[in-house]
Amino acid sequence: MAPVELPKRTIAPFGIGMIWFGIAVQVTGFLVMTPLVQYYTVGELVWINLIGQLLVCLACFVTQEIGLKYGVSFATTITAVAGPLGGKIVGLVRALPAIIFVGLNGFIGASAVNMFTTAVFGFDNMVVGIIINASLLILVTIAGAKGIERFTTFAAPLMIIIGGIMFYVLMKTHNASLVDIWDLGRTAGTSKSWLYGFGVCLGGYAAIAMGFNDFTKDCKIKDGNMKKAARAHLIAYSIMSAPAFMFFTMIGIVTIVLVPGMTGSEVLPYLTNLVAGGNNLIIAILAIFVFVAQLSTNTAANLFPSVYVICALAPKKINFKTATVIVAVLAFVLQPWKYGPILDVFLAVFGAAGGPALGIIAVDYYYFRKRKYSLGDLFNSKGKYSYWHGINPVSLSCYLIGIVIGLLFLDYNYFVSLGATSVLYILAGNLFAKKFPVMVTETGENLTDFTVNDDPKVSI
Repeated sequence: MAPVELPKRTIAPFGIGMIWFGIAVQVTGFLVMTPLVQYYTVGELVWINLIGQLLVCLACFVTQEIGLKYGVSFATTITAVAGPLGGKIVGLVRALPAIIFVGLNGFIGASAVNMFTTAVFGFDNMVVGIIINASLLILVTIAGAKGIERFTTFAAPLMIIIGGIMFYVLMKTHNASLVDIWDLGRTAGTSKSWLYGFGVCLGGYAAIAMGFNDFTKDCKIKDGNMKKAARAHLIAYSIMSAPAFMFFTMIGIVTIVLVPGMTGSEVLPYLTNLVAGGNNLIIAILAIFVFVAQLSTNTAANLFPSVYVICALAPKKINFKTATVIVAVLAFVLQPWKYGPILDVFLAVFGAAGGPALGIIAVDYYYFRKRKYSLGDLFNSKGKYSYWHGINPVSLSCYLIGIVIGLLFLDYNYFVSLGATSVLYILAGNLFAKKFPVMVTETGENLTDFTVNDDPKVSI
């Protein structure tokens, strides 16, 4: 949980771009995003996915600087907003969807492992597949951000090649072109606002956006130029994430459109059988693709951020390795893969929780604190951020009200709850400034940071 000093940071802009590529290759897109074809055409979903991912990147930019400047994770900095105990509560709310996705991706990865062992060794046992996949998820995550970057850099070419083959065979088998299917969809006979689709995209990444400093705390700042580093990292992950997410998600959506009666959970088995044509060697290769895609996404997008939250619950007792095991086991015990048909609703609902959190963090860091933290107090449960019994009742009240507002406008929840909560927190912060002066201003002698505009050797 300690700050990562500048000389110890290892992630360059290319590295954060590769990590985002791994995050964006969501094999669970076959489960989560395919239900959207009920409300939109294929052509509309192309734009919704592309624009939605760019909005995700902009949301991540809000918290990116916190990691670059201070070298600390979300689980640490949320203390300044909500208090030591309140921060743990918000952290758990953030971790829940990530843990759900660990299970979803993990089940797909375990299915791929089982597919491989069945094709190569004739051994069909899903329990063994789950154990193998969970073990490898834990090993890669324990290696940290640099380990995840290295794995994704290795895996990216394989995912691009196999994904392209899958899409080509799918279109050729059904003698279809993008022109033919562009206007297909809206199977429910009704349509929704594009904002709902954007909200589903943002809901899927809300946990990452509100705590993107989990990743940027390990990012380098070249030549001590903070602004240049921030731009370079934003460009890198924007370029890598949107096309990757859109392409792999669209494979699932197109499959749903071309095959009547197809469900999201059936897409991967169908594509595998279609491409392999019963050839066990090809099945084994495709299984490796699915497994690698799942592993790259699951480690970076879901397991890694959740681990910091669990560590923060009892930092003196739970280390990074132990927390990784806890999250992995919990994700498989919950068995979230059984709830595929309602996952888009789940993400829309979580968007109602993710929007308010991001709004409060943005107002707190940029508007009230003017981008300053007292690092020592972030790690002190009885420091100046302790508020009332370790909880900031003002920020948590605004957070809960923001969630309710989002639920009242479910089709537009992320945007409505984000805007409403931001305004509400500004008003509430000024109203309770005398009661909790630390909530609206940063003063004192401990305002240490990693700002290195003049001296690239500055460290904590």
